Amino acid sequence: MPNYRYSERNNFAANGIREPSPDLAGISDAAWAIAKKRFRVIRMLAEKPGRTRVDAMAAAHQIGCSVTRVYVLLDRYSAEPTVTGLLMRKRGVLIGTSKLARETDALIDQAIETVYLSSQRPRLADLMDEVARRCHARGIPSPGRKAVTTRVRNKPRATIVARRQGKKAARDRFAPVLGSLESAGPLALVQIDHTLVDVIVVDSVTRAPIQRPWLTLAIDVYSRCVAGFYLSLEAPSATSVALCLSNVALPKEGWLAQHHIDTVWPVSGIPRALHLDNAKEFRSEALRRGCEQYGIKIDYRPVRTPHYGGHIERLIGTLMGKVHLLPGTTYSNIQQKGDTNPEKTATMTIDEIEAWLGHAIAGVYHGELHRALGTTPLAAWNSATGKTVPPKSVCDARRFLIDFLPMERRQVRREGVLLHSIAYWSDVLREWVGDPEPMIVRYDPRDLSRIYLLGPDGNYYDLSYRDIRRMPISRWEQRRALTKLREDGYAHVDESAIFRTVEKMRALTDAASVTTKAARRERERRDRMTPPAVHRMAPQSASSANNNSSELVIPQSVELLPVEEW
Repeated sequence: MPNYRYSERNNFAANGIREPSPDLAGISDAAWAIAKKRFRVIRMLAEKPGRTRVDAMAAAHQIGCSVTRVYVLLDRYSAEPTVTGLLMRKRGVLIGTSKLARETDALIDQAIETVYLSSQRPRLADLMDEVARRCHARGIPSPGRKAVTTRVRNKPRATIVARRQGKKAARDRFAPVLGSLESAGPLALVQIDHTLVDVIVVDSVTRAPIQRPWLTLAIDVYSRCVAGFYLSLEAPSATSVALCLSNVALPKEGWLAQHHIDTVWPVSGIPRALHLDNAKEFRSEALRRGCEQYGIKIDYRPVRTPHYGGHIERLIGTLMGKVHLLPGTTYSNIQQKGDTNPEKTATMTIDEIEAWLGHAIAGVYHGELHRALGTTPLAAWNSATGKTVPPKSVCDARRFLIDFLPMERRQVRREGVLLHSIAYWSDVLREWVGDPEPMIVRYDPRDLSRIYLLGPDGNYYDLSYRDIRRMPISRWEQRRALTKLREDGYAHVDESAIFRTVEKMRALTDAASVTTKAARRERERRDRMTPPAVHRMAPQSASSANNNSSELVIPQSVELLPVEEW
């Protein structure tokens, strides 16, 4: 067969490049008519058994071309039996055909793979320098910038992002979005997540800058209302999740009045399901058991599917956009921040930020039009009244919070219950001294002066320090004291040593708080460690608890958020 049959495809076949399919909308009617005629004639010729050169000449006469062109069209039809495969093509080199020598092409590809597609994320200029260096070492001409840039752009975009920014970044940008969240009614599905607030808080005494606080936020997927939140100086933990859930479930009238917020926030009740990511604090035994206690289903976000958390992520973005108006804001990125110094402009304490967030949520966000709903979140919540099953209310606020606090299992001994190297006692323990089965004990890390033991009858009993002269301390202070004692070489650490060390550390913190940011943060944590409502109850005997279980109920004014977590 003559070599001319391969002349047209040699433009791209030699380099393994296939001519891109044309855009059907951009094909003119005249070109499409010619291609259809070619397709009809060439298909008949290709399917004809035992075809000869005479048949090819007849086809050439019908199409109006040479016999040589007929053989070319036959090759193209064999490779792509479509009308577009027989369209008239422009003369010259096809787009994507390399004019460089194969050695230069291979060198560029190798440099892109080993230098440009790396976590160091070098610039194109760095890649050009490396290509030029390698070409000089081999004694071949260096390619131009356009040639190198074109080969980088020909790489799949997802591959470039994955190699330079990580697989997670590539998934977030290029992975298909499959599935969505649906909620049957108010609090049928609640999403919870954490974020660092884009503002620096100041010390309540000296007004000196401390740090950015953490916000634990919950959203009702059905109405897009903020179901609850918790603000803290500490990183997310099981305790911050518990306090946020308490804010979700309990009525908010008391909290609004306490922060002088004159508006309504009707969202309250026990969620039917929580939608959470896979963070450690969301997989704690305390959260799992608490949810089982109240019939709350936990749905964990599928791994590597960030779009499943879209509702809470958008809410966080909305609130952070409002926060950027505050003094001391750090903004979301360095470009927005510019040359401003947030520590010099910060003026608000964590309590003031908390009150401001309450105004921004209940007074502003709930009344703004939500584009996905076509109405405001508050109107969406109110419109569900009578149409869907209302959320169940919390009967015992104290018990609800305790059920989500961190838990341990301890045996009751003659000395009482030992937790965190501290002994606790209550007369109720007399009945269970020597019981071989460990009992569930819950504690509030913000204040270790009281813990809660779950009795066999299903009631929680308050246990106080066995030595009632001890001062309240936090779990965070207790850990710091243990670390300090071990650094000082104490092989055996007793309770007295812990409290002596905490007292010394507090004195040092007070003395240094004027000059150091870390000391100011420690003092602010300690000052916010006022015992929450869950602690304000004297120890009970078993008989009194059984005869008067109503003593466990506290007023529905929520005194949970103002207290700092440790």
